Amino acid sequence: MLAQSLTSLPDPQEPLPRFVGAGTPMRDLVRAHRWEETPLGPIAGWPGSLRTAASVVLHSVTPMFLWWGEQLTQIYNDAYVPCFGAGKHPAALGQAGRHCWPEIWHIIGPQIEAVRQGGEARWYTDNLVPIWRNGHIEDVFWSYTYTPVFDEQDQVGGVLVVCTETTAQVLAERRRHALDLLARRLLACRSDDDVHAAVTQAASDNPGDLLDVTLLSGAAADAFRGSHELVVIRAAELQLCDELALAFQVSPRLPMDSAYRQFLEQFTATVCATLSRLQSDRALAHAMAESDRLNSDLNLSSRIKDEFLAMLGHELRNPLAPIVTALKLMKLRGQAGDTGQEQAVIQRQVDHLVRLVDDLLDVSRIASGKVELRKETVPLADVLNKAIEMASPLLEQRQHRLLVDVPTVRWHGDPARLAQVVSNLLSNAARYTPAGGHVTLATRIKGGTVQLQVTDDGNGIPPQLLPHIFDLFVQGNRQLDRAKGGLGIGLALVRNLVQMHGGDVSAYSAGEGRGSTFTITLPDSVVAESTAPMAEGNNAVEPAAVSEQSTGLRVLVVDDNQDAADSLAELLGALGYRPSVAYDPAQAIALAAASMPQVAILDIGLPGMDGFELAGHLRRLPDGDGLKLLALSGYGQENDKTRSRQAGFAAHLVKPINIAELQLSLA
Repeated sequence: MLAQSLTSLPDPQEPLPRFVGAGTPMRDLVRAHRWEETPLGPIAGWPGSLRTAASVVLHSVTPMFLWWGEQLTQIYNDAYVPCFGAGKHPAALGQAGRHCWPEIWHIIGPQIEAVRQGGEARWYTDNLVPIWRNGHIEDVFWSYTYTPVFDEQDQVGGVLVVCTETTAQVLAERRRHALDLLARRLLACRSDDDVHAAVTQAASDNPGDLLDVTLLSGAAADAFRGSHELVVIRAAELQLCDELALAFQVSPRLPMDSAYRQFLEQFTATVCATLSRLQSDRALAHAMAESDRLNSDLNLSSRIKDEFLAMLGHELRNPLAPIVTALKLMKLRGQAGDTGQEQAVIQRQVDHLVRLVDDLLDVSRIASGKVELRKETVPLADVLNKAIEMASPLLEQRQHRLLVDVPTVRWHGDPARLAQVVSNLLSNAARYTPAGGHVTLATRIKGGTVQLQVTDDGNGIPPQLLPHIFDLFVQGNRQLDRAKGGLGIGLALVRNLVQMHGGDVSAYSAGEGRGSTFTITLPDSVVAESTAPMAEGNNAVEPAAVSEQSTGLRVLVVDDNQDAADSLAELLGALGYRPSVAYDPAQAIALAAASMPQVAILDIGLPGMDGFELAGHLRRLPDGDGLKLLALSGYGQENDKTRSRQAGFAAHLVKPINIAELQLSLA
């Protein structure tokens, strides 16, 4: 009776049954739908089982879907409508299932039939069911149940679907796993190529999100600007490395929403972090290598310094030993003995000491840029003869045969410095050539260029030393006895002085024991006879003439080193001057006040009152304004001489005093 009463047509004047309800879009659509045009027939004639199932669907807040009858006519609720996206709703209401879902019927059709035939519910979790929505096939994941609904004949009249879309959760988990896998792969990367391989593998592992990934430089990324097929993420947009960008070929079956873009940005950030790490590793490795190199250079410099100091001590002690011995012999022989030989020994050794000190000062002056060339035009033969004269003691001592080819041309440059350069090369050849060897000084003129070659048949230069032979403090074959002598600064001076003339110097050796050749090239320095200005030193004054002119001159010597003061006074007396000596500034002022000298030689480094202050006091004494002042110092750099001139000194004499310079200064 109940079934009959429920299936009977209601009175047209009566309201529709309450199972449909009202007040929501879907309930209103169900009420208004022309069900009589569907297999279900007019809504008023629906059987109780259909009414009950439809009531559950329409009044539920959970997405529900009902298929009813052989055609699987569709009824769904408001909660399900968003699952359609755009394109199917509202046409899907009352439509046959197969017609509504052709794209997925091969998936859901068998599932529905299994429920209809077996009468048992089915449960599916996070199942991929791609549907047509928003104008294209879209990968959608669902968790859903298919539940049979029995009709009045106790047969499966329909299938009720309770579903939840889990696309967001599934994609989030899939992408998290992809990023974790990428990070693990990148952790093992040791090069940029490894990173490229890891990125390519990451795309292969997750084809659902990434069809392809390409690493680009910042400039290359501009070519993909505006492309609809690729999504380009620049690392600079993420406040990361400026020059990197990743081009992603993304899935056309997924919407490019904020979650998708965030995944691509995280992918880019992970790759960029690895590339930055590799760059930092390379920078660190380079820094460590540089640190090792610097440590090696520092150790080498320290070793060279130690060797240089040892050599300096050896070189300074060598001349001091014969000086001390000669002095003892002179003391033993007394005043009556002949000391000529001892004096000659002392003079030679003092000259050697002066050359050592001059070389050291030259290195310092050149390094600080304080050496100025005094160029003049002179016969090149005069310069080379001076160099030979300077090197001849060592050549004669070792019984070398010197072959010389000297041209008759005029040359423009600093003759003293070029003589120093050639002398150093000749001395170097003599030092490293066994006794009785051969040394050659050859000259070639080509146009305005002079080429000088010093060749020997001596020890030669090892190949590993040849590139460093002109470096400071470098010497070959340093033995414990320091037999070769020298400080290892001669060739460094040669290179610097030649370069100051605009030339260059090179060294060649076929190997140890096969001799060596040093070549100096001085371009644009040969002067034609017709244009050569004479600079023969016409203003030079012969020492003897100076001595005669200055005989009887009263000279005050002030030096706190009594030996130095007394010996200088004795020398002045021997030259015909009338010297007086003071060992401190107070004594000097007292002597000058008692009898003003004509010349005062003042040691600049006096204790308590330096030579500059003493000069001021002396000038303020009566008749002091006419006093001629000569500075005496162990410092002879250009700034020292300039300061002396500015203080009113007529000359600046450097210890040990050169007698000729002293006489010129006193003139």
